[in-house]
Amino acid sequence: MKTTITGALALSLCVAAAGSLGAEERMLKFSSGFPESAAPPQAYAKVAEWLAANSEIKAEVFSMSLLSFGETPAGIRDGITDAGYVLTPYFPAEFSETNMAADMALLVSSGTDAPALVMAAAITEYVMLNCPECVAEYTAQNQVFLASGASTEYSLVCTKPVNTVADLKGLSVRSGASVFGRWIEHFGGTKVSIPGSEMYEALSQKVVDCTMVSMPDVMNFQLADVATDMTVNAPGGVFAGTASMNLNLDLWRGMTPEERKIMLEAGSRMTAGTSVIYHNSSIEAEPKVKAAGVNVVELSEELSKATQDFIVADLDTIRDQFTSLYGVENAAAKIETVKGLVEKWKGLVADIDPTSMDAYQALLMTEVYSKVDPEAYAMQ
Repeated sequence: MKTTITGALALSLCVAAAGSLGAEERMLKFSSGFPESAAPPQAYAKVAEWLAANSEIKAEVFSMSLLSFGETPAGIRDGITDAGYVLTPYFPAEFSETNMAADMALLVSSGTDAPALVMAAAITEYVMLNCPECVAEYTAQNQVFLASGASTEYSLVCTKPVNTVADLKGLSVRSGASVFGRWIEHFGGTKVSIPGSEMYEALSQKVVDCTMVSMPDVMNFQLADVATDMTVNAPGGVFAGTASMNLNLDLWRGMTPEERKIMLEAGSRMTAGTSVIYHNSSIEAEPKVKAAGVNVVELSEELSKATQDFIVADLDTIRDQFTSLYGVENAAAKIETVKGLVEKWKGLVADIDPTSMDAYQALLMTEVYSKVDPEAYAMQ
């Protein structure tokens, strides 16, 4: 689907464009592999509306129609789209610095009621202000990171009750990220890698006992028709491997500093929009999941404590894997930086209304985006 934000179509910005944006002849393309009803395209639409109202930059949003998730980084690099939604775990070697931080997403399984907002902000601050290697891995792909985003907490959706350490042993569980796979294997289960589109059939035909998804996806994928039980916040954490608005680097470097400043604020709005829409969708989805007949229970104290013990030990696994497999240098120090940022943002997010995009976006601007120099960021 394509959502046109302005009245008339214009030519997309091309890689060869030089100098500032010409409002009368240029329109940005924002692309994601999500359907139009999902949080990321909704957030893109809000960003495009804000750009149209507050700048000479226009945009149109493409949902599923321009590039798939697998095609998006190359599409940004080659100028097929001007900005795109990159799922960094799909590309482990290209985005290893960012993925190491994203792999720590279980850190938000406790200590916050808004894990999506906390982890998205921590990743954004880490990449833009603390990790020049992260910026460099994006520029190596001819793109610049402008925004993040995160899902709400991941939970077990199963065909039987699961809420103790003993329950996990022998379970076959679909996991969508490596950290979730390590969690289930740690407790004696088996991780199964299947696309999200196949979760319904896998549960229905007993190919897996459970799948790990966020609350909104129980309804999005109609899992309430085939699942009987849901254990909230098991394993916890969020999907955080999200570069939600990566911009073509040639385009970025051809902009004026003022235009880059505008795009930085647009990035803050994309981070806020994606994360808050996911957060609010989870709140709205829970009564629907219960009404559909799924037995929704909170994580047991026993399994919660065991998970927290796993999280501490898993940081060493993350350090070793990213050092040996991808050559990440100073991994231990970088892990400590991310840990500190997660704790910082738990405190900051606790002081705002997590359902308010405006409140969260203002916080992101104050703590991160206002500190990014539009004349220097990603310019070397």
